[in-house]
Amino acid sequence: MQRFSLRCLPACPAATAKICGSEKYPDLQGTISFFSVPCGTVVVSEVTGLPADGFFAMHIHNGSACSGNAQDPFADAGSHLNLSDCSVPHPFHTGDLLPLMSNQGYAWSAFLTERFKPCEVRGYPVIIHKNPDDFHTQPSGNAGEKIACGIIR
Repeated sequence: MQRFSLRCLPACPAATAKICGSEKYPDLQGTISFFSVPCGTVVVSEVTGLPADGFFAMHIHNGSACSGNAQDPFADAGSHLNLSDCSVPHPFHTGDLLPLMSNQGYAWSAFLTERFKPCEVRGYPVIIHKNPDDFHTQPSGNAGEKIACGIIR
């Protein structure tokens, strides 16, 4: 695997999602930035207003909107993104991302992934779930309620 240094991170992200909470979580907001690097994509997340301390699942979904219904405010976000039609189960799909860890409602994270380039995920929604991803329950890691969403632009 090719090595990566934060010193090589481009000044501007290649794509960004502005995250907004559902009506139930109006204070939840943040930015997920996607930086193109030679060995893949660096995903940088900064989120405020998370409802508790702990871990929250974060996934890229295959829908095209952050809308839904009374039972699921982000139902139109669809299921987890699987660009390569991977037959291996969750958590090995394109959209299966590392979780956020909240400290007094604030989370910041950065990680490198080879699963996609920023241009491949533009137009798709990023979802933050109320529960942590257990990394084995199918099809979505038992992550629970969708509490925030943003479209990658």
